[in-house]
Amino acid sequence: MKITKIETLIGTDPAAGNLVYVRTHTDAGIHGVGEVYHVGPDMASTYWVEYFAEQLVGQDPTEIERNWALCYQGARFPIGSSGLAALSAIDVSLWDITGKALDKPVYELMGGKVRDKIRAYWDIHGNTPEELAEDARKFVDQGYTALKASPLSPDWRNMRWNDALSDANARFKAVREAVGEDIDVGFDAHAAIYEPIRVLELTDVLMEFNPWFMEEPIRMENRYEMGKLRDKMTCALATGECLYTKFEMWDLIREGGVDIIQPEVCIVGGLTEMRKIAFMAEAHDLVVAPHNPMGPLASVANLHFDAATSNFLVQESRTLKPFEIASVTNIVQPVDGYYPIPEGPGLGIDIVEEEFTNKPYGKPWHRGDRVNPDNSIAYI
Repeated sequence: MKITKIETLIGTDPAAGNLVYVRTHTDAGIHGVGEVYHVGPDMASTYWVEYFAEQLVGQDPTEIERNWALCYQGARFPIGSSGLAALSAIDVSLWDITGKALDKPVYELMGGKVRDKIRAYWDIHGNTPEELAEDARKFVDQGYTALKASPLSPDWRNMRWNDALSDANARFKAVREAVGEDIDVGFDAHAAIYEPIRVLELTDVLMEFNPWFMEEPIRMENRYEMGKLRDKMTCALATGECLYTKFEMWDLIREGGVDIIQPEVCIVGGLTEMRKIAFMAEAHDLVVAPHNPMGPLASVANLHFDAATSNFLVQESRTLKPFEIASVTNIVQPVDGYYPIPEGPGLGIDIVEEEFTNKPYGKPWHRGDRVNPDNSIAYI
């Protein structure tokens, strides 16, 4: 079996933004699919797909490790976001092809399942403590035993820092009173706090409510500082979504900068790299909680990884938009706070091409800028 073509499907929907998929074809009539991370200049990733296709057409798609090395080592310099978004999607598509060729789900290719269901957590939101608590109750009533929230008010940049800390305490207190002590609640600072000492102050005002973890407390560029911060924090530190490949993840682990590692399958290098990162984490007594703000193909790829990974902790989950749901043949939804194990050969999911014909690519994706009260650019 040989790869004959690799194509990108990209569509835009006002509610969902850009959706970028990869489809890899073979001469055996089997194709595989994967999802590209929306890095912003999403068309850049489509050019990377074409670039990698020049190397991969004619190769055996089941030689996944070799094909990954061919692409990664064939680039002149270490690959950045748009290139790794493309490579990650292609990698997942090759796992999909191999599973279909063997009539096995991807998780069986990874050694078989180690669990019968996959725990999920849900992001909760609210401008006020009361709104946040109400959102938390809604998802606990649906069976979730794990939640995540921003520790700070959406308007915290316009507050005095001490007021922001007091408000953070009130927000978590409201959530705890709403859901009780048995629900795990983590916090995501979104790498928006510049000074590590402020993170420690924030963590301290939340500790009486037993936080599960603090995610992305500071930006990821300085792994050494993340290690020093973890030494001083009194709850678990979760991070890793902004890092590429096992090489950058090893920097983080070596510096002692993480308790819960959060690779993103759509940009870290695909399932091939996710597996290596999980093994590396396991050797250092760390657990893995995959990052996932993406669409249905990424979600299913994560579930196969979760099913087969011993040191998996919990899966980030979200509500899919109508365009995302319509873009694939089926989706896997959590039930009572847990995802079922995916079914079918390969990933067990395919692309509905007509949806992309109806919603052609519109414009680059922008995350959205934030400014401080003095109009300087804030971290996000």
